[in-house]
Amino acid sequence: MDTRMDAQQQQQALAIRQHLIDTQAGIERFLLTQPLLVPLQPSAIHPLQAVPRIVIRQMLSLKASNTIIARAEAKAAEQGVSGIADLSELDLISCGCSRAKAATITRFAESYYRYPDDIDNWQQLDCETLLKTITSHKGLGLWTASIVAMFHFAHEDLFPLGDSSLRKAVSLLGEHGVILVPERAAPYRTYLASYLWQLLDQARI
Repeated sequence: MDTRMDAQQQQQALAIRQHLIDTQAGIERFLLTQPLLVPLQPSAIHPLQAVPRIVIRQMLSLKASNTIIARAEAKAAEQGVSGIADLSELDLISCGCSRAKAATITRFAESYYRYPDDIDNWQQLDCETLLKTITSHKGLGLWTASIVAMFHFAHEDLFPLGDSSLRKAVSLLGEHGVILVPERAAPYRTYLASYLWQLLDQARI
């Protein structure tokens, strides 16, 4: 058993993977090479802390984004502020953020401090409303909103078609005769996306 999961979670993870195998023709030989994905749980991290990290990660490699996040966290600790969101635009840029991302992060923080209840209420929203609410913030696009919904609030049925890595994975698997139809993976499309990202990270496709 995966030591990160109890017996119930293990059973759930197996059922999710089997659902993906049953609905995506030819994918079985790829998914069975992968460790089971731990069933999603809502994060205990506040959106004010989570969103800046997700914004920084957009369009960057994991290594590059981790470097910027580490610099920003160190800068926040040095200044005695609570997190990345409380840094100024200039500080964020000095840590390696683009001007656009720095502006998005500071605008989001300003919005939270003006209307905290609006963002504190995100956890109560259904997925469609959550996506619309997040993207109403200037600079937060559908990709960012989808990642927040998937991995911060544990919405299990999202497949961000605009993600370039997922498009690449669909194309590469197609060359191996795997016909991916994400709609058929409902209500577990988030796990399909996660397995595809995992396959790419491990250079299995």
